[in-house]
Amino acid sequence: MDTPKEFEFPMTIARIEVQKKNKTRYSLFSEDKFIIGVSDATLAKLDLRKGVILTSALYQNILKQESYWKAREYLIGLLSRRDHASFELQQKASKKDFAPEIIQHIIEELEQKGYINNRAFALKYVHDKFEFNKWGSNKIRAELLRKKIPKADIEHAINKYFNTEKIGDTLRALTLKKKAHLLRTSPEKRRKKLFDFLMRKGYDSNIILKEIDTLIKFIDE
Repeated sequence: MDTPKEFEFPMTIARIEVQKKNKTRYSLFSEDKFIIGVSDATLAKLDLRKGVILTSALYQNILKQESYWKAREYLIGLLSRRDHASFELQQKASKKDFAPEIIQHIIEELEQKGYINNRAFALKYVHDKFEFNKWGSNKIRAELLRKKIPKADIEHAINKYFNTEKIGDTLRALTLKKKAHLLRTSPEKRRKKLFDFLMRKGYDSNIILKEIDTLIKFIDE
């Protein structure tokens, strides 16, 4: 973090003004120039007030705190729109060029406070992808592993929502959705088409093979 060349330290904070467009930010001025804009959090944490002597070290600390609070607001903003796993947040914040150590510190803080909960994220993800997207456990597991969710949390979530009855109902619903297309396929190719389709949806091959005779009859009805 570089210090502007026009600044000569030390300098005194001569006045502090609330910014017109954002009441949670403040502008710091010396006697003759604008110094920097800061959040109310930085202002309070560093006890910035009129008469404080601004050294180069304090200025660098202000920049560091501002980077921290910008990253924190960005991550909380993402969480306010939908749940995210820790790794997702880390990836998105990295694209904004926040320092890795700042990102990690904030994510750990948000985990401790319960704003990020990877197990709860896994439960909701499995529920939504199974109920609404009709994904199988293999596809869901692969996606959660890609998001760096702990394996124990993934298996806990999958075991909670996947059972034989629900899987059977879902396979029939997927087959019904594909029925018109499958009926246009020759009977000898129909089984493989359905098998491949259900595999792409993430269902285990053993489960598909166990159900496929029933599903083929369902198509022919």
